[in-house]
Amino acid sequence: MLQAETRPIQELWRESYIALNEIEVPAGISLGDPFRDITNFFIIIALVGFLIIAHRRILEGFAIIAGALTSHKRLLEIESQSNLQVCRNTAFVFLTLCCSFVFANIAYATEIIGYSYTLPVRFAGILGFITLFFIARKLILQFLAWVNSNYSIKLIHKISCTYATLWYFVILFCFFTIKSIPSVPMGSMRYCIIFSLLPVMDLYFFSIFRIFISKGFSPFFYILYLCTLEILPIVMLLYLNFS
Repeated sequence: MLQAETRPIQELWRESYIALNEIEVPAGISLGDPFRDITNFFIIIALVGFLIIAHRRILEGFAIIAGALTSHKRLLEIESQSNLQVCRNTAFVFLTLCCSFVFANIAYATEIIGYSYTLPVRFAGILGFITLFFIARKLILQFLAWVNSNYSIKLIHKISCTYATLWYFVILFCFFTIKSIPSVPMGSMRYCIIFSLLPVMDLYFFSIFRIFISKGFSPFFYILYLCTLEILPIVMLLYLNFS
């Protein structure tokens, strides 16, 4: 006759336990960033100060960019009038700073840059990378304009600032939308970056195609330009985004 044996559950799993608020930290990763709060404070103060001082030019820059999206003629007018360029460039600089600040703080960007870097280094690195990219791109386009004896190529760099500002605006809109919905993970930002980039790049590619054709360049030169100075940086961005 079988008899049921009762044993305390603790004896079945002697080595088991429940750990609350316990995190295993991988090697080389620091949980604390002593510069995070103070850096965020000063960056926010600087951004607010920038906005207060230049809010009129920033708002005018947004209005100018919105008008340029519906008219190629208005897009070219920006580059022929210095006051319009100043407003567009002011909006571009402000949103570049805002995007650098946002990406320096979210964990998604930290995975790409590295956990060992503090917030000031991440912010300076992102801002420096964007600045160097546009400087290098401007120099290359100036060289192409000199080689081809056609200085209308310089327009492409200026027009790219218009579309980059638009892309920044869309990215920030996606960020605040995701931030306001607790159930949506911040990792969704990587998909927002890609899906917001595609329509903006389509508009940009079509605009510079019209410039190339109107200035007498062949479609082959346009395709060669896209593959080297436009598509290659996008491929690198995709690699960093999903690596």
